[in-house]
This record gives sequence, structure tokens and C-alpha cells, in this order.
Amino acid sequence: MGNRLWIGAILLAVLFFWGVGYVLTPENGDAEFQKMLEAMEQVKSFRGTFVGTTPNTQHSERLWEVDCNRGIVHKQSKELPNGANPVEVNDDEYMVGSDQKYTRTSDGSWDKTKYEPKIYSANWYCDNLAQGTVRDLVPDVRAMLRSATIGKGDKKTVNGVRCQDWNYTMHSSTSGVRGSVCIGLADHLPYEMTTDNGGHYSYTDYNRPMQFDGPEAVLQPVSSTGGPN
Repeated sequence: MGNRLWIGAILLAVLFFWGVGYVLTPENGDAEFQKMLEAMEQVKSFRGTFVGTTPNTQHSERLWEVDCNRGIVHKQSKELPNGANPVEVNDDEYMVGSDQKYTRTSDGSWDKTKYEPKIYSANWYCDNLAQGTVRDLVPDVRAMLRSATIGKGDKKTVNGVRCQDWNYTMHSSTSGVRGSVCIGLADHLPYEMTTDNGGHYSYTDYNRPMQFDGPEAVLQPVSSTGGPN
């Protein structure tokens, strides 16, 4: 009887320490996503693309280039709206600083405007990137950590970088999206994200100098780790 009690106590202790270890070092990807969040908070520049569909479009292509050292966000999009006779819509704009926006017009010139509120300004994007709270440019890692089930996938190479695929399923009142994020093995940054509705995101040029083809006011050369050259 005494031996059985000892065995039972040992088994309970083993299960307890296994449970504590699982919570502290989760195997479901939470630890890797936390590393990705911390790595994204250190990003000062990057380039991203999206190809897929949105609730309002049949097809959508987007490019965004971010240089937070200069306070510049370049967004370019090509979209084919839903409808019987859709007309392709093209947008090309630069957000600069806290309140400036340059929009390319149909004749190729740039229209400069100021806008309020300052939400979605270049500085707003960069501030939120540093806090890990940007949602429409990069993976919403905080929401994934809060509401997703994460499972390990395969290793692969994306844009010349070795990364680990992690499959996720969102469990929230507003989203049941499934997809995958490929996280760099060396730097823990995201290099690809897919969604179950066919969306494909790709990320490159982290913390590298950005060269823009835009209005003269945003074309001053600068290093991603320093000031103007």
C-alpha cells in the first residue's frame, strides 16, 4: 500500500512539473510568435506585397514600402472591384511625417495634401510598428497570441531566407481566419503569410535602405540606420 502511494505521488509530481514546463515553454508556437513580435518592434524599414482578394474586390495587388528613419510610408494598390462591369482602380501614395500625403494623379504629377486626424500617417504607422500594433501592413501578432491556435509546419526558403512555417487558426468573435506565417530561423521576422481565402503576403528588405520612385520631397537618400547621406 505504501509503495503504491509513493508511486502515485511520484507520478503526480512528474505531471505537475511537465505542466509547468509546458506553460513556461509552450510547444504550440506561442514562444516563436512572441519572438516575432519582439523582432518586429526593432524593424525600421521593410517592403511588403499582397496578392489576393478582399471583401470588396475580385482581385487585389498591394505594395508597401516603409522607412521609419525618414518617416515615409509608400502604398501602391491595384484593385478590381466586385460588380457586373468592374473598372480597375489604381492608387499610388506617399505618407510623410505626421500629416503630409502625396497622391499620384492621372497625368503622373503628385498632389500634396495635409490630412486630419493623424491616424494612418507615416509617423502613426511607425509608432505602431515599434509597439507591435500595426494590423494592415504586417501580421497582427498580438491578436494571434491572444486568440489563435498555432501549430508547427515545415521549414522552407522564402525570398532566399530559411524560415519555419507556423499554421494558425483564429478563435475570436470577429475572425475565424486560418493561414500560416513563415518566421525566419535566424532573425525571427515574418517572410510570408497566407490566409485561407487565398491571400498571400510577402516581406523583404528588413532594415535596409529604401529607394523610392516618388515626388522630389521624399527622395533624399538615407541609410536605414542613420541620417541623410
